[in-house]
Amino acid sequence: MKLDVVKLTRQLVSFPSESQTSNVEVTECIADVLNQLNFEIERLPYVDKNGVDKISIVGRLGKGSGGLSLMSHDDVVPALPEQYKPKLTGGKLYGRGSCDMKGPLAATLCAAARFKDAELKKPLFIIVTADEEVQAVGAHMVTKESKLFAQASSGYGIICEPTRLNVVYAHKGSMSLVITSKGKAAHTSTLKGTNANIKMIPFLQEMREIYELVLEDVAFRNDEFKPPYSEWSIGINDHNLATNISPVQSVCTINYRPMPGVDVRSLIERTKESARRHGVKCEIRHLGEPVYTDPQSPLVKTALKLARKRRALTVPYGTDGMAYAKKMKQMVVLGPGDIAQAHTVDEWVEVNQLKKGVALYERFIDHVCVQGND
Repeated sequence: MKLDVVKLTRQLVSFPSESQTSNVEVTECIADVLNQLNFEIERLPYVDKNGVDKISIVGRLGKGSGGLSLMSHDDVVPALPEQYKPKLTGGKLYGRGSCDMKGPLAATLCAAARFKDAELKKPLFIIVTADEEVQAVGAHMVTKESKLFAQASSGYGIICEPTRLNVVYAHKGSMSLVITSKGKAAHTSTLKGTNANIKMIPFLQEMREIYELVLEDVAFRNDEFKPPYSEWSIGINDHNLATNISPVQSVCTINYRPMPGVDVRSLIERTKESARRHGVKCEIRHLGEPVYTDPQSPLVKTALKLARKRRALTVPYGTDGMAYAKKMKQMVVLGPGDIAQAHTVDEWVEVNQLKKGVALYERFIDHVCVQGND
């Protein structure tokens, strides 16, 4: 079966699939393509916290474990209605998700379409998740529940996010904490209220110490990244509607992008201990692992050779790999398009990049799955 990457990208872009809405329709379209390619398909449906139906799928062509996984997501960031009407002009395909990442996803399907299961010595997996844009919710479920992913995890993974077909061997993780203090509402003239911010102030003073620590201490530095540090990003809001009423709550949010080799858990424990001492509540909302594959590993060397690149890179942003890293230890990020176009009003991907992406994924499938090489 032969697929056209531009035509397929246009079809996928035309499905509205913002993270706030359902991705079921576009995912079933992808599942239909995989069915036609004789993939075994595993569905992982769920209902998100807002009651919206979501689904992730894992497909396998061939038998056994290991092999090669091509990993994408089909949710997108918010868009205007006209952004779901793809437009081709000047060698660029415009539309929400064309770059991040329905175009790269289409490239994986087009590459897979060139192969039959009888040709494969090792299996080919295609993974498509929901809610990557919402702390990789779908990928976390795949990691925990998918039987096919359990088989794939011992093999090689390509996270097909846009890198301009450069080989990325590492990216930062993510961490999100929410700290809350409680007060009592009353008109401030009565002195009968309790200002929730007062409890929060001494806690925030200690968070400033951590803020300075992670930007200055070499223990939190990794020179493989630019920038080599990550910020202990602190937000504060009491959501008070009037300044003459004692605020009943004060909410502090802390976000951090841990790099490989950084002991983020010690920072979390220090934060939790500070919250306990100051009588405020600390909750871990999200903790995503950084991705790191040794740049001297067979996977990275093979990726460089097949991509015809000289040097592997790191990036400061994250991917679904933050979830997959718990079980899959050999991954690179490698995909067509430029991350600078992701999430933009006029999002686009170059047609030439899509076609090169198809050819690169074909070379990878042939090398790992058909020839059975490392």
